[in-house]
Amino acid sequence: MIQKQRNRKSILTVYIGLAANFLLAALKTMVGIAGHSPALLADGINSTSDVAYGIVVSVFMRLSSKPPDEDHPYGHSQMESIAAVVVGAFVITTAIAIFWDSVNCVYDLYSGKEVVHGAAEIALWVALFTVIVKILLAIWTMGIGRQTQNAAVLALGFDHRN
Repeated sequence: MIQKQRNRKSILTVYIGLAANFLLAALKTMVGIAGHSPALLADGINSTSDVAYGIVVSVFMRLSSKPPDEDHPYGHSQMESIAAVVVGAFVITTAIAIFWDSVNCVYDLYSGKEVVHGAAEIALWVALFTVIVKILLAIWTMGIGRQTQNAAVLALGFDHRN
């Protein structure tokens, strides 16, 4: 695959993921608040962090497509690997934060500090819609990541599964 075409496909994939995550973050956050669903609200916040990952990857993708120069005679393509490591670190950090928050919520439920209120039915439908969109986005993004052999796009694809 020609390098320019590879970069174009990779950037397009990152931008589509960014747009999808931005829309999902807004939808889940609004419905989470309106539908009294803390889980959907937390997932909306997680989607906001996915937007941040997408921005990081898009910046690194732009940097990696720069041509070789005097300081970097082999080019800047290793920026893709750095982006993959950054996304991986973000994913691990987010997972730890969500786990810790879940432990606190369970503790509050058992100690009686928190009272369970049912969420609105729309929250369930939005969650189901989100699962379908994220599965399709993950499959497509990982496919492009494998096709272009781009570690950063592949890392985003794996992140879409969360």
